[in-house]
Amino acid sequence: MITALGFTLMFTIVALILMRRVTPLVAFVTLPVIACVMAGFDLGEIGKFITEGLKAVAPTATLFIFAILYFGVMRERGLFAPLVNFLLKSTRGRPLAVAMVTVVVTAVTHLDGIGAATFLLVIPALLPLYLRLGMSREMLLCLVVLSAGVMNMVPWGGTTARASAVTGIEASQLWISLIPVQVVGLALVMALAVFLGLRAQRQHASQGVMAGQASAEASRADDSGLQLSPGDWRYWANLALTLAILVCLFTGAFPLFACFMVGLGIALIINYPNLDQQNKAVLRHASDAMQMALVMLAAGILLGVLSGAGMSEGMAHWMINILPEGSANWLHVIIGAFGVPLGMLFSPDAYYFALLPVIRDVAVAAGVDPAAVANAMLIGENTGFGVSPVVPSVYLAIGLAGVELYKHIRYTVLWAWGISLIMLASAVLLGVVTV
Repeated sequence: MITALGFTLMFTIVALILMRRVTPLVAFVTLPVIACVMAGFDLGEIGKFITEGLKAVAPTATLFIFAILYFGVMRERGLFAPLVNFLLKSTRGRPLAVAMVTVVVTAVTHLDGIGAATFLLVIPALLPLYLRLGMSREMLLCLVVLSAGVMNMVPWGGTTARASAVTGIEASQLWISLIPVQVVGLALVMALAVFLGLRAQRQHASQGVMAGQASAEASRADDSGLQLSPGDWRYWANLALTLAILVCLFTGAFPLFACFMVGLGIALIINYPNLDQQNKAVLRHASDAMQMALVMLAAGILLGVLSGAGMSEGMAHWMINILPEGSANWLHVIIGAFGVPLGMLFSPDAYYFALLPVIRDVAVAAGVDPAAVANAMLIGENTGFGVSPVVPSVYLAIGLAGVELYKHIRYTVLWAWGISLIMLASAVLLGVVTV
């Protein structure tokens, strides 16, 4: 019963979000509790599930609130204006070049393997450029999450570390074998960037009026007189503060959420001399910050219920049991091929700590190398992590880009799945995944 409720819960949530029947906030808060009541859990048990789930997402939700407020202030004060102008000149205002630059910048930035940090660095910097050129927010988000997904297999990333812990194989060893597959993946994402960039370029050429409207949206802070010029000392103070925060991000010297909590406080003092201005600045950006933070906290309820009620583990075992006899040698490839949709059902912890051990045991008993099992499952889940409603950093990304979850999933999921399938096929051909 628990397994059936788990599948029903996740399919219902995804379907309702995509059909726009309810908001993610409503779905995440109500449906998991209803599922638990139907399974016979009492209120005390359900409360414990929710508490554990909230503990897991609280740091990310805090990071989201303060990061959105911080970057809202920085955009308002024109911190990214010189970068946008430079990129406009270097790309000559061509959407194709902008799309390709997005892939390169994201891939390099995500070498640290931290999705939240990558989204915080790339999306706020490139969004004004996309708006200036009339390019869609969904396109920016798609290219960023797919580039980050391909790069997410680095050994210091959370997913590879989880796979290493389950299989007993060093994370660096897993990653080295996956490097050729990453190269294929980056080439595919770049090809997608070329396709989307050319399409946007044609639209940009034929719809100049719409591009002009988007440009006006991107420069609304400039029109209000809030932006600073590089000649102002406050501009350089903002730049120094942002660089200091980035140093903390890369070195891990301070927790991510604490960096932006302290950074926001300093930014308000630098940019707004009196209390009234500081309050107004916070209020201007508070709705963006709180709307998605509420969804993220609500997602904690879903994560807590899936784990605490045993739904994730039950779904994993059920999937293994329904596979046809004699498929043991191909089991890891089959599961890997469905890595993107499975990643939308399972949190990373559930995927690697509940599903992977079962797949490993069955495949290894059939003579398959455990490294091949880990590699197959890493490829699909990583490529699609940026469209999963059970990955907290996804809400950070869509909040920074100003895109609704259903629009992001609808725009990106098939591209992510297609790229993951080609990567998996190349892994089999290259001998990275054996059967």
